[in-house]
Amino acid sequence: MKKAFFFTIVSVLALFISCETKTNEQQVADKFLAFSDEQASFAPIKAAVKDKRIVILGEAGHADGKTFEIKSKLIEFLNANNEYDVVLEGMGFLDGAVLQGVLPPLCIDSNYLDVANAWYGLWSQTKEAAPLVEAMRSGKVRYWGMDCNPSLGDYFLIPYLLASSPSVSNVLGGSAFDSLMAIHDRIMGMDTTLTHNELDYFDSKMNQARKALEEETDLEKKAILDMTIDNALAFLGQLRLGFTDWDAVNAGINIRDRQMAENVEWYLNRFPDRKVIIWTANFHGAKKIDQIMYGKEPEPDLYKKFVLLGEHLENAFPGQVYSLAFTSGDGSTGFFYANDSTAIMPDSTSMEFRLNQRGMEYGFCDLSQKKDWADMVFNSIVFGDCKPGKWARALDGVFFINENHKAHEIER
Repeated sequence: MKKAFFFTIVSVLALFISCETKTNEQQVADKFLAFSDEQASFAPIKAAVKDKRIVILGEAGHADGKTFEIKSKLIEFLNANNEYDVVLEGMGFLDGAVLQGVLPPLCIDSNYLDVANAWYGLWSQTKEAAPLVEAMRSGKVRYWGMDCNPSLGDYFLIPYLLASSPSVSNVLGGSAFDSLMAIHDRIMGMDTTLTHNELDYFDSKMNQARKALEEETDLEKKAILDMTIDNALAFLGQLRLGFTDWDAVNAGINIRDRQMAENVEWYLNRFPDRKVIIWTANFHGAKKIDQIMYGKEPEPDLYKKFVLLGEHLENAFPGQVYSLAFTSGDGSTGFFYANDSTAIMPDSTSMEFRLNQRGMEYGFCDLSQKKDWADMVFNSIVFGDCKPGKWARALDGVFFINENHKAHEIER
């Protein structure tokens, strides 16, 4: 009897000790729901986001083919009853308005006026995102653009503003037109040799055009053209900083994310009955990027400088945003136009490494429901490489893919 009692006590103590010594990464990995089929995981995700007006779908990198495929399928699943509009990183604000018929195409070349040309090729030209592209093209999915970086319509900016409003033509036409077009072409090409005087001239003319739009009687058109000018000036702000210097690049990230958030906020305020799914990167979807340690030179605390898309939207629509990140445990990633690819190899200290050990094909964890994890620091490769942080403060959920693969070019 004593011997049996002794072994019972030892077993309980061993179990207690093993639980106590689990790493944070193991504790998180243990809470993931496991699925052998990605479709089976969609129902719990739908339940998690059902009361949210904004659902952000991220990706670890812009070359993760399997992630694109699953995101496209998940959008179809969530939007089965036409509940959502899709808002896209890599598509400009003006493109969304024209392609959705809110504004006329006017001078935008009809040969190129297609969602696949307006949405950046890293996504739209991939086989994995092709079903979503076709759904948008056929009108089954409403969509809009949120990016201030150049998209199809932005290349026609000056002629489009001229053609849209007689009042604007007095500012941008005549003797100013050729100079503006020359500067704008170089802006689109991210020409770093542009002088401050040239950029100031363009900035001044854009603001004069905005002032001239006050005479516009079509308020919807005026509102969209105002935002189109905002986006042009946001990109101009990035160009002023430059795209090569470390500090300039990082300051430019803040400009871009603030403008993308303002574009989404404008859209939701303009269409108050609509909900949106945002296609972007895990990084941009972070609600509190400062809770993650960048951890590399020359600036280990870099993330403390950023306020990103997800955080701006959470501030504008508190409690109405769900940010879902995608991560992988194996496989590869690579741009469809390149011959090489990069192996995905999670650090042995990462959550993904522990998820691999569970042997699941797919997994989902609703971090937003784990209130006791708010201050838990654990390692993850959600941003591409292994970083420690309070991930439950930065993201609402994580979708795990056992094996990712390089994006493939669409078959033509």
